Parts: sequence; structure tokens; C-alpha cells
Amino acid sequence: MKLRNYDKNQSNSYCLGVYPTIELFKYKPESIIEVFINPKGQNNLGVKEIIKLANKHNVRIEEGQKVLMRLSGKENVYAGARFSKYVTPLSDNKSHVVLTNPENMGNLGTIIRTMHAFGYKNLALIRPAVDIFDPKVIRASMGSVFAINFEYFDKLEDYAGKYNRQLYLFTPKGTVTLEELAQKKVSDPEKCSFVFGSESSGFSAKELALGENIKINFSTDIDSLNLSIAAGIVLHNFKHL
Repeated sequence: MKLRNYDKNQSNSYCLGVYPTIELFKYKPESIIEVFINPKGQNNLGVKEIIKLANKHNVRIEEGQKVLMRLSGKENVYAGARFSKYVTPLSDNKSHVVLTNPENMGNLGTIIRTMHAFGYKNLALIRPAVDIFDPKVIRASMGSVFAINFEYFDKLEDYAGKYNRQLYLFTPKGTVTLEELAQKKVSDPEKCSFVFGSESSGFSAKELALGENIKINFSTDIDSLNLSIAAGIVLHNFKHL
């Protein structure tokens, strides 16, 4: 079967790279359809581990040098996999990260990787939003996407209606600083959500009214922080949640 380049309307996606593919086996082995191995990487320890994992889980192994090059656009990708998309509802007894209209695949992947590093496992995405299953997001997350739960919502209000939680929205318009929030501590850590606005437009007034507005203090020499940097600062401060 000739594989098509990724399309968000497909029922499956591609994981490209040795480490992300190992993470896919670690967290979602039941979703894997087939594995691709580039002969140029046959001596790579990670590739050898993938072959062992594929045999353990009875996953088909294909010689995939041309496929990997076409899908990734690179010659040095030694392994990859095709997997079925899946649904993973959020856990209601743990803190959530909420991204409103995330536009950049690299930012989304980096935030997911940061979430994984600091123990966060629940991500809500408010449309319009990039596709979490896009191979570029998966690669940017280094496979951490497979370790988290996620749900899409049409509006932030829809998310707030489904999950009755304290929302902390991070915005330059905030009346409470991140340091002040950390000092007073959140009232119910397992029922709080850290909400970040669009890279380009932030929050609407209606969205800001849904929760407490928090600001991150930084130099007046710049007007904003990159979304993934802002999220990393916040998640590090509250990594015990």
C-alpha cells in the first residue's frame, strides 16, 4: 500500500524519529499499525530497541528508507511508525493545561514536552487549534504527546461548562502576579486549570471573565513572551500539582 502524506482528515498519523517511536511503544503500543526502519540506521541502539518492541507487540516491520524520507523530508530519520488516532478524555482529579487557539505546531509540541517533564497529563485545546496528531507536533514533543490526555473544545466556555474548575488565565492584563499566586497557593490544586491565550490575540473580554487573571512580570523592553516560554515558567512554578 502506498502511504499518503499526512492529512488531518485521515484516521491515522505518522510518528517520525527514533525517540518519538520508542515513546509511542511505551504509551500507546495498541495504536501502532506498522513500523518503518531505515537500513542506514541498523546499528543505531534506538533502532534495535524499536525492532525488539515491534516483535514483542507483534507489529509489522517494513523497510522504510524512502517512506521516511518522503514523510519527513530528511535523510537521517532512521525509524518511524504509522498509528491509529485515538481519544483520551481528561482526568477530572488532576490540574489541567488549557491552550486557547494555539496556532504554531512547534509551540504546541514544546508545551506538551514541558507538561510531560513537570508531571502534567491533561491538555484542553480550544478551536481553532492546530492538529495534535500532525507529525510536526509529534516530533516537536519528542513523543511526549503519547503520554498525555487531551480534548478539543469549540469554545473556552464549553470547556469551563464541562469541567467545573478554578481557571487561572495568564495575561498582561492580570491583576495578580504569578509570584502572588504562588505565595497564596491555589485553593484546590486538583481542580485548577492554567489557561494560555492565542499567540496572536490573547483572550477576549468574555474569556477573561471566566477566571482569575494572572500576569507574568517581565522586562518592559519587550511586549510579550513566547507562548511555550510562558507556559514553561508557569508549569515549573506549580510542578508539585
